[in-house]
Amino acid sequence: MLKKVKDNIGLFVTGIALMSSVGAGIQSLNAVLTTLTGIDDRMNNIEYEFTTLKESTMVSNDIAVLYEKINDLEMAASNLGRANEQLASMQTTLMDLEQDYYDLKYETEQALRDSGFDLERYYLLEKWEYQDLNDSLTRVQTQIEGVNQNIWQIDDLGKRIAWLEANNHGH
Repeated sequence: MLKKVKDNIGLFVTGIALMSSVGAGIQSLNAVLTTLTGIDDRMNNIEYEFTTLKESTMVSNDIAVLYEKINDLEMAASNLGRANEQLASMQTTLMDLEQDYYDLKYETEQALRDSGFDLERYYLLEKWEYQDLNDSLTRVQTQIEGVNQNIWQIDDLGKRIAWLEANNHGH
C-alpha cells in the first residue's frame, strides 16, 4: 500500500490539492452568500431608515412638490413644443401669403399692361381724389334724379293734355 502511495504520490497530492480547492471554493461561496445576505439585510435596514427619515422630515411632501414641478415643467415643455410647431406653421402660411400677394400684384400689373393701360402715364387715385370723385358722382346722381322727376312731370302733363283733348272733342 505504501508502495502504491509512493508511486502515485503526485496523484494523491493533486487530489488533496483539488479537495482543498473545492473546500476553499465552498468556503468562498459561503462567504459570498453570507456577504450577499448581509448586503440584503443592510438594504432592508436602509430602506426602513429612509422611510422613517422621509416620514419624520416631511421629505415625502417635498418629493411630491418636486414631482409636481417636474410635471409642470414637462407640460410647459410640451406646450412650448406645440407653440413652436404652430409658430413654424404660421411662418410658412405668412410666407405663402406674401408670395400670393407678390404673384397677384405682378399678375394685376401685367393684366393692366396687356389691356393697354399705361402704368407709366397713369396713376392710381389718391384717397382725397377718390373722395372728390365720389362727391361729384353723388352730385351728378342728385341732378339726374331731379331731371327724372321733371321728365315724369312732363309725361304726366302730356297724359293730362291727351285726356283733355280726348274729352273736349265734342265742344
